[in-house]
Amino acid sequence: MKRKSVKWIAMTALVCMLVLASACTKQNEGNNAQPTGTQDVGSKESAANSGGETVVEPMGKIDPPIEVTAIRTLDSTTKFENGETIENNAWTKLYENEFGIKLKYLWVSDPTQYEQKFNIAMASGQLADIMPVNGIQFNQLVEADQLADLTEALEKYGTPLAKEMLKKDGGVGLESATFNGKLLGLPVNPGSFDFASLLWIRTDWLEKLNLPEPKTMEDVFKIAEAFVNQDPDGNNKKDTQGLGATKEFYGLEPGLDGFFNGYHAYPKSWVADASGNLVYGSIQPEMKQALEKLQQLYKDGYIDREFGVKDKEKFIQNVNSGKLGMFYGADWSPLLFLDGKALDEKMEWKPFALPSIDDQKAKPQTPYNVNQYYVVRKGMEHPEAAVKMLNAASYQWDRTKYPLTDMNQNGDVAKWQYALVQAANPIQNVELYEDVKNALEKQDESLLNVASNPGQANFYKALNDFNNGDQSGWGYTRFYDAIELLYDYHKNDGFHMTEFISGPTPTMVEKQATLLKMELETFTKIVMGESSIDAFDEFVANWKKLGGDTITDEVAKWKASR
Repeated sequence: MKRKSVKWIAMTALVCMLVLASACTKQNEGNNAQPTGTQDVGSKESAANSGGETVVEPMGKIDPPIEVTAIRTLDSTTKFENGETIENNAWTKLYENEFGIKLKYLWVSDPTQYEQKFNIAMASGQLADIMPVNGIQFNQLVEADQLADLTEALEKYGTPLAKEMLKKDGGVGLESATFNGKLLGLPVNPGSFDFASLLWIRTDWLEKLNLPEPKTMEDVFKIAEAFVNQDPDGNNKKDTQGLGATKEFYGLEPGLDGFFNGYHAYPKSWVADASGNLVYGSIQPEMKQALEKLQQLYKDGYIDREFGVKDKEKFIQNVNSGKLGMFYGADWSPLLFLDGKALDEKMEWKPFALPSIDDQKAKPQTPYNVNQYYVVRKGMEHPEAAVKMLNAASYQWDRTKYPLTDMNQNGDVAKWQYALVQAANPIQNVELYEDVKNALEKQDESLLNVASNPGQANFYKALNDFNNGDQSGWGYTRFYDAIELLYDYHKNDGFHMTEFISGPTPTMVEKQATLLKMELETFTKIVMGESSIDAFDEFVANWKKLGGDTITDEVAKWKASR
């Protein structure tokens, strides 16, 4: 069992490393190209042009040089080589040589201790010039009026590419960091594209039972019934399951979020009601309707009868043993079923867009995924220093001067982690789909943008191999099929993102875990028939009474401040 757990964790880590948008500098540090003439900048931060006006150089030096204090986390597993430290490495040297910024860390902490040390620093007024903070800490600093306005600094000193990266999410991150017209932090948004649910079905079972591909939720119900009762694996035993789920109830691999979305319900999300007020999705009438149907499906035996005690690892084992035919899950899910494909080459999974219960399209819900901001202490003389560091994360550096092995990765030493300010591309897999599709159509690998996303090469090779009969490319091929569906959702405004784009409110911090536990326990009992559907109304009343109404008021206050 322990070996299986390690394998599952390793696979998840591999997927995240290769293809998911991440808050790191890898997206541009992989470029071996030399900088173009347009990137050549002088050694000064600003200079006078022929008309006597001051021209700001985003990549130029601050003159005279400055010392900038900072704090940050540093995982104990972070590796260094050649005498480097977090205070003395290629990135700190770049900041000083290129920008005239000498970086001094007031303290560096293990992630588990960061919050405590930060709270002490804030209470004592010992804030650093530049700080990475989470949503809770960001809100605290905003409320305390401790942050510099970065609006002008970003506008003047941000490179076009750095600004573009910040706007690729449609401006969600920047909006979340803006209060009363002031930009109070630089958001790190890894994106929510890959957190949307799709419906995965064993299409070899569909074909064997002569069932059509699903168009509506009624089709989903019929498929679940057939997979349980019509012996799709052909062993003359009633041992196959329809719809998969786990005790986690929500989430991916598998979760029931996609099922609820088919009813236009959005659990754990904040949605606008008819009056434009933000309300909690889990307590809306659509949730009750969907729960009632899930209860019936479970009673009829069309949902995994053991989902209430089954974790994700057991679910994966169930799929690989050939016993499950359908679930709501992530785009990368096929990579978890390679063992099953090896055992039964006829096993075939295909992703589908979410079917709807009515004539309105179902929208997969996506979370607000900004969990870090780079902020500057109010009163710092040169707030543009943070912007320059952000520029550095996406700049195409001269690799003869700044080799990849110094700035990005050298064997198992991940040097991109040394950068204080890092960048993220929230639509990395959108661009992956476009680039890989173009390269496949023209059979030209040079059209891939491996500099921004090395994972593109993995997809290109796997799809070509699979199309040429090599089954080893099956997982990435099905993964790519799912990305295509998510790409269509993205291009057609098909996602339903939570309307609350901020860190947790004070009452969320205090009571949200308890409220969510109550929610999961209540809904699980309803589905399993241990509670009647009327327990939903009791849950709504208790949710409101035990802190939900206060949270709703805080969310309304947040919205009013935008």
